[in-house]
Amino acid sequence: MEHPAFAEAGSSPGLEIWTIDKFEPVAIEKAMYGKFFNGDSYIILKTTGDNTSTLSYDAHFWLGAKTSQDKMGAAAILTVTLDDMLSGKAVHHREVQGHESSLMVGYFPPAIRYLEGGNESGFNQVETNAGAEKRLLKLSGGDNMRIEEVPAESSSLNKDNCFILEVEHDIFVLIPEEAKATQRRKIISVANTLRDDNHNGRATIEIIDEFSSDDDVNAFFEALGSGSKDDLGESQDDQTYSRESVSAVYLYKVLVGDDIDLVTLNKPYKQKALASDEIYILDTPDSGVFIWLGKDVDADVRRNYFDTAQKYLDLKGYPTWVHVTRVSEGAECSTFKQYFHNWDSISTSSTFITESDAGYFSSDADEAATTAYKIGKSAAARGYMPDQGDGNLAITRVAGGQDDVTERSQSSVAVLYQSEVYVVKYQYTNSDGDDAYVVYIWIGSEAAASDKKAAFELASELEDQLDGATVVQVPAGKEPKHFLNIFKGNLAILLGSSDDDYKPKNPRGSYEDDNIRLFRVEGTELGVDMRAVQVSETADVLEDDDVFVLETSGVVYVRNGKESDVQEQEAALSFVKAVVGEEKEVTVVSQGEEPEEFWDALGGVPEEKEDSSGWKAAVSRRVTTPPSLYSITVTITGKIKTEELPPNFTQQDLSDDGVYILDVGEELYMWEGANLPERVKRARVDIIQEYIKDDGLDRTPDTTLVVGVKQGREPGVFKRLFPDWDNDMWTNQASYEDIKNKTKAANSK
Repeated sequence: MEHPAFAEAGSSPGLEIWTIDKFEPVAIEKAMYGKFFNGDSYIILKTTGDNTSTLSYDAHFWLGAKTSQDKMGAAAILTVTLDDMLSGKAVHHREVQGHESSLMVGYFPPAIRYLEGGNESGFNQVETNAGAEKRLLKLSGGDNMRIEEVPAESSSLNKDNCFILEVEHDIFVLIPEEAKATQRRKIISVANTLRDDNHNGRATIEIIDEFSSDDDVNAFFEALGSGSKDDLGESQDDQTYSRESVSAVYLYKVLVGDDIDLVTLNKPYKQKALASDEIYILDTPDSGVFIWLGKDVDADVRRNYFDTAQKYLDLKGYPTWVHVTRVSEGAECSTFKQYFHNWDSISTSSTFITESDAGYFSSDADEAATTAYKIGKSAAARGYMPDQGDGNLAITRVAGGQDDVTERSQSSVAVLYQSEVYVVKYQYTNSDGDDAYVVYIWIGSEAAASDKKAAFELASELEDQLDGATVVQVPAGKEPKHFLNIFKGNLAILLGSSDDDYKPKNPRGSYEDDNIRLFRVEGTELGVDMRAVQVSETADVLEDDDVFVLETSGVVYVRNGKESDVQEQEAALSFVKAVVGEEKEVTVVSQGEEPEEFWDALGGVPEEKEDSSGWKAAVSRRVTTPPSLYSITVTITGKIKTEELPPNFTQQDLSDDGVYILDVGEELYMWEGANLPERVKRARVDIIQEYIKDDGLDRTPDTTLVVGVKQGREPGVFKRLFPDWDNDMWTNQASYEDIKNKTKAANSK
């Protein structure tokens, strides 16, 4: 079924908005974009792409806090009608006033505006409030701002939010002390817009902040008519809700009837588990609820999917504002895909991967396959390459104390032990010809908590001594390409500890009896990113795409996987000599030709695995996960708040007094402004822990690669994740004081 109001919808990139009036979609004028009446429901269509490529669509239906049931239902049904006219390619988002996704908020800078009232409903009448001589506006959210009118009384105020008070032709802007520079700019921008739009440019703006005099503060409360700054309490804003687990992700097959029945699917979640004639719900801690519709699902069920989603929310006892996203088979968004172990389709945009990976998106099938293999096989953070690894190393082992092991680690093969933590100070010459430093904290999987803490303290001391060196947290197994490069691709990661003089051992503690150890050898280039890692001596860990070295009491087997690289096979022989020694006989075997003794040492032939090549899952994870930027706030009381910024983030979203996390899936970049408050600096470790612990993805604070980034010293790979980058932006940017003075000067015009 088609609707004439949508006849030209989605024909070109941009934004289109309809309000629901008497069950019909009515296009609104562009001057009203970003302003939503709380008694109405709306449909917002964002079309992305260009005229020469396939367009993609995000369809949002927005529900005001005072909208009626008939408007809500009409918005949901008409969104399906709109999508049908777009050949079912749109991702649907249900948005509730005050709880909109960062994607939608990003369409309307600097803030979404909520207005009282609405058009006449088919069932009831909503009176439109034309405003009053005195009006108090609350700006909620941090970087994603929402403006709503609240009662003009002191009880509406708190010390966490920003407020704008309009009294006849006076506009007061109340800014809390903890507001960041970017927030202050946005708030003043809103006030200037109000002056221009509502007061014909003739209103007087007064900015009340931590620098204001007592007289100015008192003038605000006198204009309000009550209260004082001593009455301001904590904000009661809270968008959390009760789940069975704060961090778990659930995937259910949905059996639709008068009620719904849920069939639980177990991890790891895989694309092929989604049947084309079924409906599934993915319930996540951070991204809300997704409802997935197979292409062969009954048309009536597809059109009424929102009823199914609402029944799920009711069943779980979730609040009505929980974000619901509908995805159709073949048109899944990347946020949905990230929760699956592997996803065969890939993003059509390569803007967030390294330049050397661009061949993955080549039209040449052989070139794309070769590039994909290298992406999936290579080290983490391929694009993070401050130099080519020719600088100077100083390595400190942290294990119950600190020892300089630089000389020991500069042998033919450097050895790091899983029971220890190592702090690697790397000195190189940057592009300006100056000395620069990277401090790596390598964390073994079995390292003690006290050693980790000591290593972070040492790294912090080095950071201060070296004038803001880059600090990179490296969990064992997530070594960046540059880290492997400074070891020239000659790195072995073993079990063992100083307590037993680093004697060989294996995970099951039987080495003294059976002399069995197993090592995985992987990488893409000799002398660059090769490494050998000791693994459990069981056949289950073997994969087609790696070379494994099996040490037994009499023979060392080098087993070449059928998808392994020739360079890996060559590197394995070098690792045998350095790690195992040259006394034992070395036998090279190809996958499928292993002798019986080989399997005996590993406890028998393994069962056939569904996914026997790890690189395929790795490449899917790396290139289909879009970069996400998060603003982090640390309050004076120490509470850490995280806010996702819209996906079209820019350099201007970074505040020189803030800290941000740029999440690219395989690694996190933690950017710190030059004017970061001390309380935020002290909370670095806690910030990472808080960010990761509840995200629902298969990672922990100890298994995540974190690259520290300082304002003005951003690596190229970080800058390329932004549409444009101006190295002089902060130097040329108007200061907060300049913006205030400019606003004040405009009062006299």
